[in-house]
Amino acid sequence: MATAAQQSASGPMAQSIRRKLEEALKPKSLRIVNESNLHAGHMGNPTGAADAETHFKVEVVSDMFKGKSPVQCHRTVYALLDEELKNGLHALSLKAKAA
Repeated sequence: MATAAQQSASGPMAQSIRRKLEEALKPKSLRIVNESNLHAGHMGNPTGAADAETHFKVEVVSDMFKGKSPVQCHRTVYALLDEELKNGLHALSLKAKAA
């Protein structure tokens, strides 16, 4: 079960992820969980600060993924989040599937 810190996912990085995925994918469902606090001492979040916004879990269901392989779905999301990945987003646990 996610902690309150994980569920909040409301910082600037989470907001950017949400905005980009909602605009591009028009998802049927979208869940973004900040898991940065679970990665204390790991590369990308050495202090373990929950507000570091370095590690996220994203689950997205979208009609845009119809007819695409799982790899194509993941590539689509990674392309959309390229700027975030270059600017502090260290790890993304991703589940992407068609509605």
